[in-house]
Amino acid sequence: MRTWFKRVVWLGILANWGFGVWALFVNPYQIPLVLNLGEINTSIWIFNYSILLVLLSCFYIPAASDPLTYRVNAWLLVVGRLVPASSYFIGVYLGFMPRGFLTLGMADGAFGIVQLFLLLRVLKDAGV
Repeated sequence: MRTWFKRVVWLGILANWGFGVWALFVNPYQIPLVLNLGEINTSIWIFNYSILLVLLSCFYIPAASDPLTYRVNAWLLVVGRLVPASSYFIGVYLGFMPRGFLTLGMADGAFGIVQLFLLLRVLKDAGV
């Protein structure tokens, strides 16, 4: 299970970095259009979000290398997926976020749930 946990964490890191590269170096105005996030007049929030996402993903790397030694990082990466996913779902439900944010919520939620399951198995297998 540890190997699968590492793979899924690295896949999530690469997904985050891909989003960041897309926003920072390709075309930040494309993202809201492709993901149906609504119209924007400025790309400042996308730049800021992307930089924070890339930096946050760097904190996932220790957990990807050894989730037992870096248990706090491992738990925080799960939280770092499930809290944003929940906020997107709640935002869409309450009507202050466009429905396109469900895409982001489903992506973060899927990673978070799979990572939670795998982390629990890793900890159980290690007797922790």
